[in-house]
Amino acid sequence: MSGSDQIKPLPQVDPQARRAELLAARKSAALAASEGLFERLQGSAAAEDMRAELGVQHDRLTELDRRLGQLPQDMATYRDTCRLLAETLTGLADAADEAGLAEIKAALRALGAGDFTLADAVLAVAVAKGAGDAVEAARLALAQGLIAEDDLRWQDAARHYTLAARLDPDLMALRKARALACRTGDLTAAFRLGKGLIVLAETAGSPADRAAALRDHAETLEAQDRWVEAEGVLRKALQADRGAKSGPPDPGQAAALARLSRVLEAQDRLPEAEVVLRKALEVSRHSIGEAHPGYAAKLAQLAGILTAQEREVEAEPLLQKALDIARRLGAAPLPVIVDCLSGLAGLAEAQGRLAEAEILHRQALAVGSAGVGATHPDHAARLFALADVVRAQRRLPEAEALFRQALQIDGATIGEGHRDYGIGLNNLASVVEAQGRVAEAEHLYAAALNIFRQTLGDLDPATLKVARNFRALLAVHLPQSPHRASVEALWQAGQQDMQGLPDRL
Repeated sequence: MSGSDQIKPLPQVDPQARRAELLAARKSAALAASEGLFERLQGSAAAEDMRAELGVQHDRLTELDRRLGQLPQDMATYRDTCRLLAETLTGLADAADEAGLAEIKAALRALGAGDFTLADAVLAVAVAKGAGDAVEAARLALAQGLIAEDDLRWQDAARHYTLAARLDPDLMALRKARALACRTGDLTAAFRLGKGLIVLAETAGSPADRAAALRDHAETLEAQDRWVEAEGVLRKALQADRGAKSGPPDPGQAAALARLSRVLEAQDRLPEAEVVLRKALEVSRHSIGEAHPGYAAKLAQLAGILTAQEREVEAEPLLQKALDIARRLGAAPLPVIVDCLSGLAGLAEAQGRLAEAEILHRQALAVGSAGVGATHPDHAARLFALADVVRAQRRLPEAEALFRQALQIDGATIGEGHRDYGIGLNNLASVVEAQGRVAEAEHLYAAALNIFRQTLGDLDPATLKVARNFRALLAVHLPQSPHRASVEALWQAGQQDMQGLPDRL
């Protein structure tokens, strides 16, 4: 009897509940790590390394929040991963000695409980031995990539998938390698892998494979801000989708349409983006149904397009519908809930319903904090939004405290030279100025202006908005300030660009 005949993977007991438990434990660990790093960053002289590590933890939190929110929808993919790993481990049994066979059995038992750690160790030993041909080595690398991706070790996953694609370039390996190269920011590699994926899909794949390959490559182009090329590739993908099947549309078509809508929106072609997104919603309604996170997210996306066209009356019920759908989908809050609450708050604020806007912003803040924690840049952005509404209600000391809290987060995460930090300084300066502390406001405006001049240049509209605010302070309260001459010169240089600019960034 061969080794592979002696072992069978144990069935998983209530895999979704076990998966939820493991993801929640990972999320708790990531939250604790991010909070610890944030505390250490306060006043640290060696901030860059810690800031980078904090960014890694925030990336983990964002992904874990998504996985928990979409757990029922993601279980099919998770089961496929478990099956492939079990097959790979079982395939190692024939060449294993008694000790190795025991390790494989233990790894399979752990796999059945949702723990991939032992499987990872067994695969590492097999890779170190170097036995087998290129196809076998690719199979092991692909399995290692699946484990690393599940564990949110993006760089490791990208390396394993790239090796698998090089040794045995099949569709799955190429798709995974491209996706992880894109995720880790290696867009040159992602582009190359995407082109290879398209070639392989066209020569050895089905029409559905060709459509999927084109959709994947469009993601890379979108990440590179190559909007016109991304649009063309997505339109080809949709054409390939239409030729791939005669039955009802699938979620891939809806995803391609939603991505095409984003690409059109990025080119300021809002009416076209709206038409395409409405079609994506129709496809989603027939393929996944309305009780799905993807459908809710597309409703929120459409509301954003309508808002950008100043059609707030149409946008508000869409956001409310998306919010209602998302809230009914399970115990784990979905990220789209935060987006809907923030969107509704923005609409209420624009219509002067400030008390309602404040309530919605506070709800978004609470749900978002439960998702990604209170040290995340997204949490800072929500604090800034709440601070604006509080400021509009003339509760200046409270608004100031919120602005300072948000700035503390941004300073530790994105850094004090980032444009968003400059926006926060400008808005804090206006609150401080309104409370009569003009010398402090002068210091804040000067720091904000310096950030914008360094990051965007002297004549960028955002730079000129800060210059206008600073100039007004100096003219009224500090005519002898040493900053006045330089700010006046900057203002005069960009005066033509200042027409019609709003008071706030």
